[in-house]
Amino acid sequence: MNRKKPLLTFRQTDPIRLECAIDLNRLFESENERSRFDEKWISFLKSEPHNQKIYRLNRNQLTYQSEHFIPFKKDNRPPLLLVFGNPASHSVAAGIFFAFKDNGKESRFWKSILKPAGVLSFSFDENLPAEKLNALRKKQLLELDYETPFRIGLSVFISMPSAPSGPWGGVAGIQKLVGVSALRRLEAEESKRITKCAKAFIGDDPRGKVVTFQKNAWNGLRSNQNPEYKIEMAKDAKLMGCLRDQPKIQIFGVPPTRLAGPARNVLAPVVLGKAC
Repeated sequence: MNRKKPLLTFRQTDPIRLECAIDLNRLFESENERSRFDEKWISFLKSEPHNQKIYRLNRNQLTYQSEHFIPFKKDNRPPLLLVFGNPASHSVAAGIFFAFKDNGKESRFWKSILKPAGVLSFSFDENLPAEKLNALRKKQLLELDYETPFRIGLSVFISMPSAPSGPWGGVAGIQKLVGVSALRRLEAEESKRITKCAKAFIGDDPRGKVVTFQKNAWNGLRSNQNPEYKIEMAKDAKLMGCLRDQPKIQIFGVPPTRLAGPARNVLAPVVLGKAC
């Protein structure tokens, strides 16, 4: 009996890094889809300096590094899984979500969203070089060495990395590369990956929550009974419900990280609320 290769495969290679592979024969259902991808591939690869180290295209298999973090350590704090759109290539290369800039500046996600929302804050020496700051942040996440009422997990809905902005930036850049139809096929597989991860991380803890920071992530992980994504609803903290196929796990949708103020303002009441 011949079995089709899975569209998406992945394995954890360290506590924060994933190694992923996409079978392009499964991703693209027509020669035109594949041809359009091939025409755009070099431009996408050159759009971010780290892409050429992260991605490898070998005929019909695209392999790449991504990011995903679930702490091995446990304590009495409720689990909170934060799900973003897709990884920034420079953060994947640095081995840490929302990596420090080369000048040592902390990402606005940590300092302007999570910290003032009372969700998560770290202590660190701003005078250390970026490489050491990134290593320290990784260690703090692994050891649960942070101030928060939660035990934090981090993941991305679309595992393919891209530049954080520009014509090939974010999930929009991935959609531009592979096309809308192929992205929907990939999202179906990514949804299974995240749902399985959330179930393992949260388990039967009724206090556990999933929070999405991006449109595709919310639409791909919400139950069919929950509303589709609208930015106005995200800003008004009205995107809430249950994780797909997991009616006991609460899920919330908040504004994207690029809208630091609205994301911060919604996040605090959301993580303390109840969705299902």
